[in-house]
Amino acid sequence: MNSDQSSNQAKLVIQKLLKQTQQSSESDQNKKISTPRARVLCVTSGKGGTGKSVLTYNIGFHLAQKGCQVTILDADMGLGNIHSLSGTSLNYDLVDLIHGRMDLDDVILETDFGFSLISGGKSAALANLTYHDFRKLTDYLEPLKSTNDLILVDTASSLSLQTTAFLHTLNEIIVVVPPDPMAIPTTLTIIRSILQSNRSALIGLIINQVPKKRIAKEIFSEINQICILELNKKLIDYGQVRTDSNIGLSVIQQQPLQLLTPNSRACRDISWTTDRIEWVGRQQSNRLTLPPNLQSSWL
Repeated sequence: MNSDQSSNQAKLVIQKLLKQTQQSSESDQNKKISTPRARVLCVTSGKGGTGKSVLTYNIGFHLAQKGCQVTILDADMGLGNIHSLSGTSLNYDLVDLIHGRMDLDDVILETDFGFSLISGGKSAALANLTYHDFRKLTDYLEPLKSTNDLILVDTASSLSLQTTAFLHTLNEIIVVVPPDPMAIPTTLTIIRSILQSNRSALIGLIINQVPKKRIAKEIFSEINQICILELNKKLIDYGQVRTDSNIGLSVIQQQPLQLLTPNSRACRDISWTTDRIEWVGRQQSNRLTLPPNLQSSWL
């Protein structure tokens, strides 16, 4: 499949998703929603190697330590690795759920670190979900809304069909940005894609693997300024995570950074970012729970 065909397929999926969410809203507009609705935060990036999954894993741990009920959905379909980072044995994954071989409770992994995990698995079949598969997935995951405070969705590092579907239907997105020459244009491409059909989404940046805070602030400022001037969109600054050899050590030992080196600079940075995520949640509480028009397709 060439790039034009992939783009057209992605657009078709998004159009169907938006049409069905609108229909769901119209049919349910007079019903009261009595169940709690989790905040859903999508973490993405424009390229691999940004440390996105390691960052998501550590943010999940920090929030769980604060008493939040957290589930991480490893949505890097077919290439999921958060179960490896947490040292969690993988028996079942999303492909088992989609094909009806297992129920939701069977694919939720309870980690040793206070958060739950649903793995994207290693099956190549997950890398090419059809629209029908994607719809089944959103329906199966619906119960998570009432049992969690926060759901972290760790997407693939590209604008694949699946990633685009997540970005166009969730209302809070964090883009992880590395300090390299291609970071700015790649990040802007992602943001433009989001705004095509998800204009109201709250979009923020984490500058990751950066040597100095000053450099991170410069990168954020440049991207934010372009978004304000060209896209009429202001971004949220979720801070930076500086380079730190302790991160590699935590990956090797399959332990969250906060358990191994709580006073390391990367851990302090992640702690600040986590506090910022909580602050945004308090400030935007009415916007960050799942809106009624996404009841049946929040992913």
